[in-house]
Amino acid sequence: MADSSPIISNPLENPDENLAELGPNDILIAVMGITGSGKSTFISLLADGEVEIGHQLSSCTQGVQLHAFPYKDTRKVYLIDTPGFDDTNKTDTDILKQVAHYLSMTYRKNVRLSGIIYLHRITDTRMSGSSLKNLSMFKKLCGEDAYKHVTLATTMWGNLKGANLSLDTGEAREKELVSRADWWGLMKERGSQVIRHDGTKECAMNIIGSLIERRDANGPVQLSIQKEMVDDNKSLENTAAGQEVNKELTILREKLQEQISELKEGYNDALKDQDTKLAAMLLEQSEAVEMRMAAASAAQEELKVSFQRLHEEQKEIWIQEQVRMQAEQQRREAELAETKANAERLEREREEAGERHRIEREEMDLKRQEAEERFQQALKQQKTEEAERAKQDKIELERRQRQFEERFAWERRQHEQQMQAQLQHMAQLQQAKPEKTSSTMPLVSMLGGVVTAGLGLMTMNIPALASGVSTFVDGMANM
Repeated sequence: MADSSPIISNPLENPDENLAELGPNDILIAVMGITGSGKSTFISLLADGEVEIGHQLSSCTQGVQLHAFPYKDTRKVYLIDTPGFDDTNKTDTDILKQVAHYLSMTYRKNVRLSGIIYLHRITDTRMSGSSLKNLSMFKKLCGEDAYKHVTLATTMWGNLKGANLSLDTGEAREKELVSRADWWGLMKERGSQVIRHDGTKECAMNIIGSLIERRDANGPVQLSIQKEMVDDNKSLENTAAGQEVNKELTILREKLQEQISELKEGYNDALKDQDTKLAAMLLEQSEAVEMRMAAASAAQEELKVSFQRLHEEQKEIWIQEQVRMQAEQQRREAELAETKANAERLEREREEAGERHRIEREEMDLKRQEAEERFQQALKQQKTEEAERAKQDKIELERRQRQFEERFAWERRQHEQQMQAQLQHMAQLQQAKPEKTSSTMPLVSMLGGVVTAGLGLMTMNIPALASGVSTFVDGMANM
């Protein structure tokens, strides 16, 4: 598929000009159904461009939109994406006017529909009020003569399990849809095709192919709304679809009128009972219902419009929307420009911060390198100083050792001299004394002194050496 021309028509384009691209031989197929039935999802399987897909209860299709895609490389198919009649943002009258205007414009331009696809969720537990209203409006827009160009497709078969439903339940609902004449039964009898859409592109393409085959066999489609407004020149309120909306509005007005009467009666009773709080609440509720009544009446009045007036109204709406969207576009462009300027400023700040960080990192790396060099130098210097201190300590120790040895040698010589002198003195005393009876005690003392002095000399214990010499001398003196 191509990447361009995703949407041919949207609320911003001129309703007169956006149909100029379509020709009588183009394949134009309308896709209808309630909100959430899978219209946008179906179109997104085929269309060239992006299609907004809603997953909530609110509608994402704000107006009639046209999506194109090539078919078998020989023809071009246009899918009309229509808002449902349960739209959360527009009234049924607004939706009918949009759809009726678009379909009537294509018809007036001699661009005929090739078929209509109506989608219905098989996961719906029942045919809700909005589903019934959409189906009824679909029938009125088409007319019975167009039923043979309609494909009724059930969707979301793959979601049955997630909804705690079985395949049998889905098949039973499908059977009920086609069995009741007021639902799909009559349309099927008049030629409508009923099919299961499995959510794949292949299945979606088969649905398109079937409608094209029927169009080639039976000719293009003429919808009831197109014939009534263009050929018969009826006002919108006199068309079958307009009458259906008008009937719904009339029923709504009758219900609202009953509510207003009940609220006013309750209001008067509250005043009689002097219940001012209740009276104020009922008055507020009554005013709100009256506003809804006025809106319903205005919607009925809006149906009283011819095709020409409808076209003028839609063109006025388009102009107003154009002005609003242009203002919005200007606002977005200004916001975009501001965002871009902020982004550029942030980028500059980021680059400046990056440059500052780079410079600071280089400075820190340089300082770290310098500190490392200083550390290595200091470490080297410290080792040199320690080595010098160790050398000096060694020299000092060697010096002290020499001094100790020199002093010890001197002291030993001194003691030896003293001992020799004592021995000489003892010998002199011995010779000078008269001979007397010897005693063993002095001899023992002398031997003890010799032993003590000898041990002191061997161990270099100077006090022990001195003590031994002194003992020896005393022993000699006592002989």
